Amino acid sequence: MADEPKRTEDQEEQAFTPDFGTTFDDYGEYREPGTEPPERAPARKRHIKRIRFPHLFWLAAGLATAVVLGVLASNIGWKLADDVLALTRPDQEVEVVINESDDLEDIAATLKQAGAIEYEWLFKLYCKFSGSEHYFDPGVYTINLTCDYHALVNNLMASASSRGTVTVMIREGANCFDVFELLEQSGVCSKEKLEETAANYHFDFVFLKDIPYGETNRLEGYLFPDTYIFYLKDEPERVIAKLLQTFESRLDEEDLELIEESPYTLRQILTLASIVEGEAANDEERDKIASVMFNRLNNWEIPLLGMDSTVFYGAKLLGTTFSTELDSPYNTYLHRGIPVGPICNPGMNSIRAVLHPADTKYYYFATGVDGLNHFFTNGDDFAAFLSSDEYEPIVPG
Repeated sequence: MADEPKRTEDQEEQAFTPDFGTTFDDYGEYREPGTEPPERAPARKRHIKRIRFPHLFWLAAGLATAVVLGVLASNIGWKLADDVLALTRPDQEVEVVINESDDLEDIAATLKQAGAIEYEWLFKLYCKFSGSEHYFDPGVYTINLTCDYHALVNNLMASASSRGTVTVMIREGANCFDVFELLEQSGVCSKEKLEETAANYHFDFVFLKDIPYGETNRLEGYLFPDTYIFYLKDEPERVIAKLLQTFESRLDEEDLELIEESPYTLRQILTLASIVEGEAANDEERDKIASVMFNRLNNWEIPLLGMDSTVFYGAKLLGTTFSTELDSPYNTYLHRGIPVGPICNPGMNSIRAVLHPADTKYYYFATGVDGLNHFFTNGDDFAAFLSSDEYEPIVPG
């Protein structure tokens, strides 16, 4: 092979360089492999947020809405606070009646109607949250509209000074039916509830321990006659307990000692006292009537008391009229000894007349046209009086 001619430096400098024109301009500058510079992270562009007009509008609208809502919330909050705290209610007294069957819903409605609250739901929420929803007692209350929720709750309780009261005078000789009807008419409690309570409720008094339950007149003789102040719309248990407590407090130590020494029980003493109360025309007659009964009880030749007042009571229980032949345990014309129980509620004058009877030989008495009782030691004089114009005969009824 022939040797290639040796190129000079000038020839090498003039070596062929291909010319592709603009064909590869889009591919960038060509570099030999392995000669590329290290990659650099692209520079982060700064984004400058431009607030355009629509964004400004919604921002302004949002701020305006927040202001309006704040004003509304403030206004609502003020109204709720005003109702809870009674900040603007007038200084005015109103009467509120809480019935025995009322629940929290009814009580809130009653207070709303009376103008004592504005928002029933808020008052109910307060009562449930404070645990006072069961604190209310039935009754008639006088409250001031300036009372806040806390004061309203306290003023609608049995111990509240705002609770309405009524003065009731129970007369001596009134029977239990008269007493219960009077209490109902006075707005203290219903007659029906009083009768039910008297018959079946357990009152923790020693003098009642042997008396059986079930009869409406179970407490006859123990409902002490006096002048009382009762709460309106009160509970029957509290009402009757007040009468029983008064009875217990009126018997002093001397009375109790005499009863203890007597051959008769307290209930028998009360029964005799109730007959004295039913028969006496005045205080001067009481111990004489007591003496007639004891004389008869102690003399088996005249074993029957023969008292009209007991027959009238038995007739009332049976819903019939007076008759000395009445089939009743209270008929002292048919049954020996002391009746099964009191026939009314005697006062202390009649009770003490039985504890201190007059010393007489009387066995009979009857009412004259003068309205007084006339006493006799023997049957003949008594019969003569009954046949005279001085006697006032009994009118059945």
